Amino acid sequence: MNNLSKPGQPAHRRYPSLFCIMFVFAVFPATAAWTTSAQAQWQSDTLYRVLDEIEVTATKNVRALSEVPGRVGVISSEELSLTPAATMADAMRNVSGVNTSNSLGFFTMRPSVTVRGLSGEEQSRTLVLVDGVPINNTDTGGVNWNSISTANVKQVEVYKGPGSSLYGSNAMGGVINIITRTPIEPFSASAGVSYGTFNTWRSNLSLTGRATDRVTVHLHGFLTDSDGYNPVPQDDRTESDDFTVPRYIEDAGLHSKVTWKLSELAEVTAVYDYFQNERGEGIVIVEPGTYRKFDMNRVRLGVRGERNAFRYALNSFFQREEYFRVSERGTPGQNYSRFNVESDRDDMGVTLDLFHDAGGIHALTGGMEFKIGSVDGGDFYQTSDDEVINRGNMRFLAGYLQDEISLLDRRLHLLLGLRYDYVTFYDGYFRATEGVMFRGAPLAGYNDDNIESNSWSTFSPRIALRYNPSDAVQGYVSYARGFRASILDDLSRTGIFRGRIKIANPELGPETLDNFEAGLELRPFWRLSISPTLFYSHGNDFLYFVAREMPDGSDVWRRENVSSVRMGGAELDARYFVSDALTLTASYTRYQSEIRSFPDQPELEGKELTYTPRHQARAMLQWRNPIADLGITVHYKGSQFSSDDNNAGDDGSPEIDAWTTFDLMLSRRFFDSFSAGIQVIDVLDNRYLETIDIMSPGRMVHLSINYDFAR
Repeated sequence: MNNLSKPGQPAHRRYPSLFCIMFVFAVFPATAAWTTSAQAQWQSDTLYRVLDEIEVTATKNVRALSEVPGRVGVISSEELSLTPAATMADAMRNVSGVNTSNSLGFFTMRPSVTVRGLSGEEQSRTLVLVDGVPINNTDTGGVNWNSISTANVKQVEVYKGPGSSLYGSNAMGGVINIITRTPIEPFSASAGVSYGTFNTWRSNLSLTGRATDRVTVHLHGFLTDSDGYNPVPQDDRTESDDFTVPRYIEDAGLHSKVTWKLSELAEVTAVYDYFQNERGEGIVIVEPGTYRKFDMNRVRLGVRGERNAFRYALNSFFQREEYFRVSERGTPGQNYSRFNVESDRDDMGVTLDLFHDAGGIHALTGGMEFKIGSVDGGDFYQTSDDEVINRGNMRFLAGYLQDEISLLDRRLHLLLGLRYDYVTFYDGYFRATEGVMFRGAPLAGYNDDNIESNSWSTFSPRIALRYNPSDAVQGYVSYARGFRASILDDLSRTGIFRGRIKIANPELGPETLDNFEAGLELRPFWRLSISPTLFYSHGNDFLYFVAREMPDGSDVWRRENVSSVRMGGAELDARYFVSDALTLTASYTRYQSEIRSFPDQPELEGKELTYTPRHQARAMLQWRNPIADLGITVHYKGSQFSSDDNNAGDDGSPEIDAWTTFDLMLSRRFFDSFSAGIQVIDVLDNRYLETIDIMSPGRMVHLSINYDFAR
């Protein structure tokens, strides 16, 4: 294990943040000579303007990428249409610095998408927004990526590094904003259907239009049905294979949006999303077997407006996720038990954002956020009268202020931001009946009708500087602090977690992460862009499970703020426009992460963070031509550890092996409105492990027909 700050190492290893700053500003003078001569050629080129005019909302203001003092990855709808990806989580793999934990591929129940070297299993460390509204639930910190249809996405923005100065908790590692489609035609309709491997059917339908000059309506629905596959490696299956079966899928979703522009100062948007998701878990002891089901409703009501240099946006939102699971153990007639897990997870809140452009030099942004998250759940046994109940609530209150300063004819951009968050955990409750035990440990021993409340507060600052001496060379340096409040599941729930008993810890405080980074935008000639980035992060009070001995000598586990970690890394992105129709993109990411201090378990010090690959790389070709549009992607994911002690697996293997996949997409348009295509995921049928015991589905082929109409 390499130590990031070991004495005797080169200066760039011992002082990575200082090296980043020197790296950026040392390059500017050396490149100034050739940038002037090339600038005139670029300014008149269409492809260059396309790159330069991409607008993002990384600072809550709409900004050109060239004005953002940070690293933002963007996936446009045009790129997405030629990306061979079965789900939105699959598509996120094409952004450098993003780690997708999608062990079952298309069949994964709850994929996790994280940014910048944080564990691939901790979705709660990366905030996910849909049209600027958070969708992480407070109970688990998770996001149901399957509820987002790729056919309904206009653009995806990935802000890398802490975004807590604007968005608070969950934005510790980064922020992903998924922007849905909006009507641009008086009326348009689209529909698609596909069929493929494992008897998989997928379909979608969209209707958009303008009811009047002031009212627009957008509807999008999708269905998925699949017989599924068996992800358990053959060697790990039961001797008779009586209970192991394929994992099936039944998904249905609806997105509806109505926008009514009352006046310049009041544009009202109402959104309703519904998603139902049922997936088998591959075990049937007694029909219907073990399965999980999510019923989710999201509602958003927003109003925004502007006049002169002033703008505002007021959003209220509510999200309910009703989770249901059937769980079986044992065999019929031999200690068979079955219980149902039922959990209602509610999240609601209000955000107010205010914007003022002060004379073109200062762009001031400020606002407030109020949010409440709650869980009311339990395990209800069907083979006995036992039950386990857990409840809890969290309240978030925050205010923030940000100033974007533009100088030197908008070639120099300085960003200053600060946010204050006050978080309260309250009304925690846990109760189990006497008959519920785990490996001899009675859960009833942890009953608490009034779990102790707790509150904490934190400041999240950010300072960033971007300098654009020319169109050919641009760069930035930044510092930001991120934080993450604990999830309700760790604060209030005692129960079984991944085969071991874990107990609630209401005293948990927030994690924090200090991040330093520097990056460049280089364009040696007008068709090529190269973007290197270096970053270093230091985390304090990270949450880990710690073993605690019970009176009978057995162990229980609970989360505690016991460790500090450090992470360093580098990203390299490149894009080359071979022609107007052919684009090549590639990226490489290198992580170095380790546990720096862990007083309760010093044997873990120096170990790598779990599910954080050391290397990731991808390459993508997209070619639009008269015969057929072609998209090819290659993904490489390096080896990674699945346990904190870096020694996982029954066979003694210390890590999960690296893997590479090739994906392919071909499509052809007919008669203007119709198109047909073929999508092949994992062309070479490279069945890999992304967790220690779950095998990927291998090659999947889907044929599709699509219809698009606009007038």
